[in-house]
This record gives sequence, C-alpha cells and structure tokens, in this order.
Amino acid sequence: MNAMLVGLAALGLAIGAARAWGDESAGRQISIDATVTVGALRPLNGVQAEDAASAAFYRTAHVDLVRIPDGAGAGDIDAIFPDMSADTENPKSYNFARTDRLVASIKSGGAEPLFRLGRSASGGADPPADPDKWARIVKHVVLHYNVGWARGFRYGIRYWEIWNAPDSKQFWSGSPVEYYRLYEKTAQAIQAADPAALVGGPALSKPLIAGDYREKFIDFVRLNRLPLDFFSWHFYAVDSNDPYVFVTIARQLRIILDAHGFGSAKNVLDEWNADPAEQDLSSAARAAFSTSSLIYMLGGPVDAQSYRRIAAPVGAAIAPAIGPASGAASGAAGGAADAVGAALGAFGALKSTPVLIRSTGGDDAGFAIVAGRSQDKRVVQILISNYQIAGKYLHPRDNWDTSLPERRTVQYADNGGYDATVSLPGPGKYQVKRYRLGDSGNFALLDQRIETGPSIRLQAALPPPAVELIVISAK
Repeated sequence: MNAMLVGLAALGLAIGAARAWGDESAGRQISIDATVTVGALRPLNGVQAEDAASAAFYRTAHVDLVRIPDGAGAGDIDAIFPDMSADTENPKSYNFARTDRLVASIKSGGAEPLFRLGRSASGGADPPADPDKWARIVKHVVLHYNVGWARGFRYGIRYWEIWNAPDSKQFWSGSPVEYYRLYEKTAQAIQAADPAALVGGPALSKPLIAGDYREKFIDFVRLNRLPLDFFSWHFYAVDSNDPYVFVTIARQLRIILDAHGFGSAKNVLDEWNADPAEQDLSSAARAAFSTSSLIYMLGGPVDAQSYRRIAAPVGAAIAPAIGPASGAASGAAGGAADAVGAALGAFGALKSTPVLIRSTGGDDAGFAIVAGRSQDKRVVQILISNYQIAGKYLHPRDNWDTSLPERRTVQYADNGGYDATVSLPGPGKYQVKRYRLGDSGNFALLDQRIETGPSIRLQAALPPPAVELIVISAK
C-alpha cells in the first residue's frame, strides 16, 4: 500500500488505486462492513467565523470548532482595547460588546471558539508598540471569557492563537525575534489567566517554508520552555486543487514537531480552501473538494481544522439538515442554500453515526468514502465524495515554487459511480435513503426504498463532481 495512504487505512476509510480515466461510466467497486469497527469519529468539522448571525449554521452543520479569524474585527485586540494609553486593570478600558456577541453565537451554536489574538487584515501589520502592555490586555481578555472578569463569562475557551501569519508581510512587519518575544510574553499572560488554556500559533501562511517561523520558532519555544499546545498553519490548494495536499503537508509538519520535542502539540490547519483564484470550479466541485479533503483529514495527522468559506459568507446559507433525525433538507436562511455549506452539513451529519466501520474502494485522488454506525447499531451512514482534479493540474509545473508541494500525476478510472456491497449489523428490513449534491441541487432526497439485510447491494451513477450521503436505518 502506498505509504501516504497508511493513515487512511488505519481508520478504515475507503482506499483503492486511481487508474486511467476513460469515458465509460463504470462504477467503483466498494465495500462497507458495519460489523467491523475500526475506530470512532473524532470532531473535525470547523469553519471560520464571519459574523454573530451564524449560530443556526453551526447547529445545523454540527460544527465543532469556529476560528475567530483576521477578517472578523470583533476579535481584534485593537477593537477590544481601543485606547492603548488606557489602564489595563480598569474594565471600562475594554469594549467587549461586539466580541461578546460573536463568541456567544459560537457557543450557542454548539461549537468551540478558537480565539485568534491579533488584529484584522486592515488593521496594520506593525508589531504592538508595547508588547508587555499588549500581553496584559490579552490576559484580561482571557479572564473576561474564562474567569468572569468585567461581567464576563466562564466559557472555558481552550484555544488561544497568538497573532496571524507572521511570515506574511501583510500581517507582520516586524522581525522574527520580535514575534518570538511577543509570543513569549503573550503565552505567559494566557497561562497566568487560565492554566488550562491551550496556547499556540503561529498560523503560518507558508507552512512548507523552513526557517524563521517554523524550525527556529519551534526551537525558541522549546529552549525557553514556553507552551506550544498547538501548531497552527494555513494552506490554500493553489495551482493544484488537490484535496489530499492538506494531509501531505500535515504529515511533514508532524515529523518536524515530533523531531523538535513537541510530539504532544496538536497539528491545527485553521484556514484552508481550494485555490481562491480558480475560476473554473463549479459550486458542486468546491463542495466535493471540501468533502474529499475532510474525509482524507480524518485519516491524517490533522487534529483540528477550520475551513474558510470563499463563495459566500458563513451566515448567508444554512446547510441542510440531513440524516435520520430530519429525513429531509431544510431551507436556507437569507438566501439559497450554499453548496459548500450543504457539504459541511453532510459531513457533520456523521456525528449521529460516530462508530467508524470498515470501508474499501476509494482512493486518495478525490473519490473519498467514510462510513459510520450508530451506537445502537440501527443506523449506518455512508458519505461518498467524488471529486476530480482538473487535467491542467495533472502535470509538473514549469516554474518550481518552494512554497507549494509538487503536483501529483493522477489517472482516473471507474469513478463515474459506485457498486457497493453493504454488510449490515443483522437481518431484517432496512430503509435506504440517498441524498445527492451535484450541479443540479444541494442534497435533495434522491430516492428511498426498503431493502432486506444483512447484506444489500447499492449501485448508482455518481459522475464527478458530486457528494452523496446514504442513510440506512433498521425498520
């Protein structure tokens, strides 16, 4: 088995070989065995916060982590503490109202905040003029949200990320050493406010570039005995749109962290998407790209992730409620349902069947499969994402860019549909429902019928790009 697929195989995610693509619509032979348990579904459905009106989306899509990013000014230290000459000990120096609303929306949506400490993209890239005072401000922000200071809360926010992308001149005009010192003072302030907090960074924008903000930063943290509970990074699949690229990079970073003595540090991809400049991806293709990527991440060393929506604001569309609890897709709030939001909802629906079961027949090139079973063994869900990398990306680049991984050579075959054998927990009648996302719709109920177990066979055309959720419930 290819070494890059070992992590997927360990979790029982469907894996097979990608072969030459033809015009035939032959179905991929896949197998799902609900009698064989291979693990438990771990929380991995994260997004970037956009506004305080997204709680319904977080609930419907079963989002578990929301990063407060550089685009949401409500999380900026400059917005919370607008007058840098003010007294850091005085609650009146702080303006928490807007940030309180944003954090409350995340919590009420059932998700966990990842609080990025810094300033927005339009707020300037200069380092804080007084790092010691900046750290004291951060301490009081943590106290406000976790200890109740200044009429605050006891949310127990775990993730506190120090700054955003210091390796990019857009966000940091200072030197690497200035960032190290800011990280040191801020990390100590966070720990003083809440010893249980998880401290991390640096939210790298170019995780493949070695040096100042990767190895040297990690060494500084280790030598000064500072916390690095999570190492965060960003990546967009620029000039490849390969859904497996995030696992490839995560594996490299995991090796680096382990080699530098941070084997317990979480590997956090907290901003990602397809190539934002790509004009040829349809809504369905973006949805399939994100779903295949997420399924691959389940088998790779990505401990947490937050997807950055590009096509539409997070609050502009509600993912459909899919699965045995609802049985149908809900309407959208504030406009038509967004395909990527719907895909995130389908991925989140797997939480109702958290026992991962054995599946085979997928690949690492876009045809991704994951299957789960409910604790009472009465429901099985199968999520199939069929994404195909555009032909223009399936050859080496003319100019080598060290900030990007090498493109892969991939050949496709038998990915026009599926021929699935499903082994169920026992005999009896089962209701089978199929929900489909494609260019013509976002997870409408495609069909439903009754089958007799313990083994059933399902066949369907599923040309890329498309995502399908199959819900099998004991009658």
